[in-house]
Amino acid sequence: MGSFWKILLLAVLIFYIFTIIIKWLFRRKVRKFEEQLEQFGQNNQNETQRGNETPKNPRIDPNIGEYTDFEEVE
Repeated sequence: MGSFWKILLLAVLIFYIFTIIIKWLFRRKVRKFEEQLEQFGQNNQNETQRGNETPKNPRIDPNIGEYTDFEEVE
């Protein structure tokens, strides 16, 4: 009966250590993902600031026609 309790205690300890490791890895991945999002946001802000250098009133071609929705006939 003594070996049963040792195996049970060992299983509980392994499970507890496994959950701690999983939480640590998850937090690490989340931090890395947040850093990537920050870098993406900063890059995106720089691109939009550079993109604002275009003229405010773009010229629209008056020869462009209306959009026509065609229905498929069988």
